[in-house]
Amino acid sequence: MPPKPSRNLILTVSLTLAFTASVLFSLGLSKGETGVAAIWLSNGILAASFLLLPWRWSVPAAVLCFLLNWGAGLLLGNPMGIGFAFPVLNFAEAFATAWLARKACGQTMRLTSLKRVAKLLLFAVVPATAASSVVAADVLTLFGRSFDSVLSTWFYAHGLGMAIALPAILLIARSDAVRDFHRDWPEQFGLYCLMAAGSVLAFTPVRFPTPIIIFPLMTLIAFRLRPRGAAVAAMMLASVSTSLVLGTQETHTGATWTLLQKTRGVQFLIGISFFTALATALAIADQKRLKRLWASRTRVARAAQARAVAAGRAKSEFLANMSHEIRTPMNSIIGFTEVLMKRGDLPEAAHRQLTLIDRAGSSLLNVVNDVLDFSKMESGEVELSPRAIEPRAMAQETLAIVAEAARRKGLDLQFAANGEVDRPVMMDDLRLRQILLNLLSNAIKFTERGRVRLDLDATVAGDAAILRFVVTDTGIGIPTEQATRLFKRFSQADATVTREHGGTGLGLAICKGLTELMGGRIGLDSAEGFGSVFWFEIDAPLAETVTQPASGMRKIGDLGARVLLVDDHPVNRELGATVLTLLGCEVVLAENGEDAVAAARDSGVDLILMDVHMPRMDGLEATRLIRALGGRCATLPIIAMSADVMPEMEARCLKAGMNDAVGKPIQIEALHGVLARWLDEARARDNAA
Repeated sequence: MPPKPSRNLILTVSLTLAFTASVLFSLGLSKGETGVAAIWLSNGILAASFLLLPWRWSVPAAVLCFLLNWGAGLLLGNPMGIGFAFPVLNFAEAFATAWLARKACGQTMRLTSLKRVAKLLLFAVVPATAASSVVAADVLTLFGRSFDSVLSTWFYAHGLGMAIALPAILLIARSDAVRDFHRDWPEQFGLYCLMAAGSVLAFTPVRFPTPIIIFPLMTLIAFRLRPRGAAVAAMMLASVSTSLVLGTQETHTGATWTLLQKTRGVQFLIGISFFTALATALAIADQKRLKRLWASRTRVARAAQARAVAAGRAKSEFLANMSHEIRTPMNSIIGFTEVLMKRGDLPEAAHRQLTLIDRAGSSLLNVVNDVLDFSKMESGEVELSPRAIEPRAMAQETLAIVAEAARRKGLDLQFAANGEVDRPVMMDDLRLRQILLNLLSNAIKFTERGRVRLDLDATVAGDAAILRFVVTDTGIGIPTEQATRLFKRFSQADATVTREHGGTGLGLAICKGLTELMGGRIGLDSAEGFGSVFWFEIDAPLAETVTQPASGMRKIGDLGARVLLVDDHPVNRELGATVLTLLGCEVVLAENGEDAVAAARDSGVDLILMDVHMPRMDGLEATRLIRALGGRCATLPIIAMSADVMPEMEARCLKAGMNDAVGKPIQIEALHGVLARWLDEARARDNAA
């Protein structure tokens, strides 16, 4: 925002008066034999006016100062020619300094660091004063003055005066340059009075070297009032010290110095004191600025973290709700379809139609599972459960799962194994099978004719085996430029709306995440029209023996258990009862948590299948109340059965006292496996008791 006219007026008047006083002071007290003043602060004031004021204010002020400079010179005895030459050289020097300062330090001219001050001095003050010194020495030789004397005196007086006055005035006038110096006015007034008194005492001619007290005073002001305070103190020191020193012939050491020597000595002291204090003040201000920046960035980071946590929580809640809403109707579709497909009295056409329904439901379930799996991997909630397996057996089991899909398309499904593929290794077979199924399913989906081949190589090195799986197809292939993005989320080789093959675009991203989670790597080699080769490698520790999984699904009727099914949805209760009856269980139904607690207490059930989201009393509260009944209810197997399969919900179920969780839609074999395991454990525990 540009300065207000009132501020411009005050600044113009102040700088003009300061320039006039400085001219009279320098010419009256320090004018030497060459006609050049030994101390010259005026040009720093004039250069500051060019930098601080807009042109419509600085030009009239410059003209007025020119006339005052010329008049003061004539008043103090300068000849007409020299009296005119001096103001011209002064104004040229001041203007050149201002122009170079803007080039070196930018338009704002904010001296917020020692680096900026150094750039101002080195790239503006020194070149301008050096050039004006040479010109002044040349001009004054026309009037019989010594070139060397004028050159040294001018450069010293103008250069050091400019170096002191210009930064000081910029810091004093531009209070917005450094904002961290504010103190209460009594403290500021007291410190400046102390500085004035110290300046008088420091240059009182006594035998003790009292000027040393200047440094602690300037340091104190730098600490308390920051750069602007140091600038004000330097100007006070310059005014007091030059008046006292130039008015006496004796120094603190007792030696008698010439006017030029005393002037240079006091300017050195003022310059060293000012720049020492300024460096201290700028370092402190910079530290404060860094602390504010750190605090600001910390607040921003915390706010971003809070937003990320909130977004993650919202995403989890959204996925949980969507999962529940999608899986609830799918439970009926897939569950009843599986029940009907097990009937042997259906016509062939009806069985074929049920098969189509089952495939469509499975495809939709795969989409939901892909989204949930990717969400788990992004939040770091996927945990591996390694166990001893045989790589060849696991690969063959996976091929058996996709064999029917390959057969329907007329594809030749091949398998080859090399190396020690029967050597047991420790791996999470479920996650490994998930990767293989995804790659094999994609190969079958994108291959219309020819073959799909799985190659397994196992190389034992020390106490680990390097497993390499390669899935090769003769399908459509992938262009090289599109292959690099296939393992990114929501990416597909054909991203157009007319693509023939569906999918979420998450499958390969999930494969990549799971492979890397197991410490492996994954890649592909493909060319459009020549098929694709997907491969992944995983290092697996060797195992002693293979953990044998349960051998298939028991025959219907083998479970022989009394199961309490708790679900508020009538269709889910009907489906659950049908499936449990198919598995040979006696079913007790409850439609809310309160009924479940009563049934668990009175019905003598062997296991409870508990829905989580229910009105009146949810499954978590019902589980806690059942556990609180004590006795057999304290150890009764309680299995959560919910469409909400997010990790947070599973953790809450286990914390409430449930033993395990199965997701909806109900899949008969998966449900059978969970029931069989917990019923066996409960019976073993009862027999031991």
